[in-house]
Parts: sequence; C-alpha cells; structure tokens
Amino acid sequence: LTIKVIPLFEVHFLLPMAGNLCAWLTPVLLTIGCVALVINLLHARKVNKSLSDDIENSQAELQVASVDATAKDEKVATLTVNVNTLTDEKNQIQEQLNQLTAQVTELMAEKDNLAADLEAANGAKKALHEEMDKLHNQLIAAKAAAGMPAEVSEEKPAEGA
Repeated sequence: LTIKVIPLFEVHFLLPMAGNLCAWLTPVLLTIGCVALVINLLHARKVNKSLSDDIENSQAELQVASVDATAKDEKVATLTVNVNTLTDEKNQIQEQLNQLTAQVTELMAEKDNLAADLEAANGAKKALHEEMDKLHNQLIAAKAAAGMPAEVSEEKPAEGA
C-alpha cells in the first residue's frame, strides 16, 4: 500500500475540478434519488392495489361464509326441534309400552288365577260326580235290599248335568 502525497500547489489546481465535479454530480445523484423514489412509489401503489383486492376478496368470502353459516344455523335449529319432537314421541311411546306391559303382566296373572280356579272347579266337579255315582250305586243297592222294584234306572246321570 502506498500513499501518494500530493504537493500543496497541485491541490490548488484540483479545486476548480472538484467544483466542476460537484456541479454535475449533485443533479445526477438527485435524479437517481428521484427515479428511486418514483419506482418505490409505483411499487407501493402496486402492492397497495394487490392488498386492497385481497381485502375485497376476503370480505366477499366472509359474506358468503356468513350466509352459509346463517343457513346452517337455521338448519341446526330445525334439526334440534325435530330431535326434541322425536324424543318426546319416543318417550310417550315408551310410556305406553310400559303401561301395556304392565297390563299384559296383570292379565297373565289373572289368566293364571282363572286357570287355577278352573282346575279347582274341575276337580270339585269330578269329586261331585264320583260322590253322585257312589250315592246312585247305594240307592240301587238299598232298593234291591229292601225288595223294592228297581225303578231307578241303571243309567248314570249325564256328567254335564
């Protein structure tokens, strides 16, 4: 690295050139700065337009989604009413089923009681028929022993009588 020392009398000659250099360098730098600002401005407008379009699209989508959400909320409300109605109907049918089951159970118990009563009545009827047969036979034997004519028929009385 070498440093070149410029003598003082040469610096005096460079000053007018430096003034000349500043005279055309400042406008060039200002022009470059203005061009950069204009490019930045155009780019910012483009980005802002794009963002504005995105916001409009998002708002439109939000409106559509809001309408869809409202329709779905109404559908959910309708379905909720239907579910509640069907649940009430199911509960009513279950109550009726419980009542009918209780009635069937009661009727089955009554049937069993009537069957037991019928069997007891049939047993009593059979016992009465046996007693009647025995008394009939005793009557025939008593008339025969007394020497009475046997006017009593030998037929047994009908079981249904």
